Amino acid sequence: MNRIGLALMAASAAAMIAADAFAGEPSQGFEPTAQKFYLQFSIFAPGDLQCDATGPGVRTKVTRGITGAPLLRITGNADQAVISCWRPDGSRYTTDLNRSLRYNTSGAIRATVTFRPGADTGSVLVQRDGEQDRIVPQVFPRAFVKVQG
Repeated sequence: MNRIGLALMAASAAAMIAADAFAGEPSQGFEPTAQKFYLQFSIFAPGDLQCDATGPGVRTKVTRGITGAPLLRITGNADQAVISCWRPDGSRYTTDLNRSLRYNTSGAIRATVTFRPGADTGSVLVQRDGEQDRIVPQVFPRAFVKVQG
């Protein structure tokens, strides 16, 4: 790495530490994230569906696919994330599939929900990055459920 790159990295780290100190939070270094769980939806998912994930050490980024359905990227402690989805009509959904899967550093776990409007459950297809040729994708029936109440 050249000297300019090292200087930029040092300046970035110093700025991060200063920002953490100013905010009263302990500084955290640049750590690789071993757990990555991506939740996406099939083409039949409604475009107004919203999703989020929370929990200790959980980082979440939500984007939208071409159909308007959310793509939820969970990193950090993905196995501790509480995933919740909702629609404007008040219906709520959840899955805890992320809590029962084994994570490794080779890539993300990609879960695709087969959302069926009007149904109380949906199946989830799970694949791992880079393992499509070795492991057959797994289907978890009724892993995406409508929250009653």
